[in-house]
Amino acid sequence: MRSTEDLSANLARCGELTAQAASDGAQLVVLPECFSFLGRSEGDKLAIAESLEGAGSQGTQGSQGPVLGALRELATKHGIWIVGGGTPERVPGDPLRAYNTAVAIDTSGEIVARYRKIHLFDVDIPGGAVLRESDSTAPGDELVVVDVVGAPVGISICYDVRFPELYRQLVKDMGAEVLLVPAAFTAHTGAAHWHLLLRARAIEDQAWVVAAAQWGGHNDKRESYGHTLIADPWGTIVGERPEGDGVVVATLDGATVAKRRTQMPCLAHAVLWE
Repeated sequence: MRSTEDLSANLARCGELTAQAASDGAQLVVLPECFSFLGRSEGDKLAIAESLEGAGSQGTQGSQGPVLGALRELATKHGIWIVGGGTPERVPGDPLRAYNTAVAIDTSGEIVARYRKIHLFDVDIPGGAVLRESDSTAPGDELVVVDVVGAPVGISICYDVRFPELYRQLVKDMGAEVLLVPAAFTAHTGAAHWHLLLRARAIEDQAWVVAAAQWGGHNDKRESYGHTLIADPWGTIVGERPEGDGVVVATLDGATVAKRRTQMPCLAHAVLWE
C-alpha cells in the first residue's frame, strides 16, 4: 500500500486490502511499516501515537485508539491473524518519541505480541535522503517470535533486515521458521539492496521471508521502493508485487523449511560467537 498522513484513509485502505487477502484464503495478513501514517517528517507521527499498555484483550477496548481498534475489528471480522507492521506507540514518560511497533493480533482480537523496532534508520544516503528515525523514535530491545496457526513467526521491521545476527537469533535460538519484514524502504536503497537482503536472510536462515512494503510517492519528501514479496527457504521469490496497492498471497509450509534444513544443514553447523 501507499500510506499518507491521512490516518482515516490509510485505515480504510487497510480494511479493503485485508478483505481481499481474506477472500483469497489468507490466515495471516501482514501490513507494511507505517501502514497507519506516513508524514513529511519523523515527528509528525507523534500526533497519532497510541498507548498499547493494558490493551491486551478485547475487554479493554474503551481505552484503545483508532489504529488498534481497526486491527482488532479486521481480525475478528475476517477470522484472521493480522500483523500491523509498524505503527507509532506512545513511550511512557517521553512525549517527544514513540516506538515503531509491529502488533500481532489473533482471530479473537487479542494482542498476542508486539515488536518494537530495534535498529533505527539514521542515515545520510549518497544521492538520496537524510533520515534520522531516532529523532522521534525510541528503540526496542526485545526479539519476538509468535506462534501463528502452528508456525513460529519472527517479527522485524525494515532497517532490521541489514543486521543478519538478529535473524540468526530468531531462527537458531527462538525457533522461527517464518520471518516478517514489513517495510517502508526508500526508493534509492531499495533499488540497490531490497531483493538481495531479503533473499539472503531467507537463504542463510532457511526460512520463509514475508516482506510487506510501502510503494510510490507519499509526499514531496518520501518515496518508497515497493516490491512486496515472499521468498521461500531456498531464496526463491514465490510472489511479488512491484507497485500499486494490492495483495500477495502464498502458502507457507513447514515441510519446505524442514526439507531445506535437512538438505543443507547450515544452522546445525553455525556457531554463534559471544
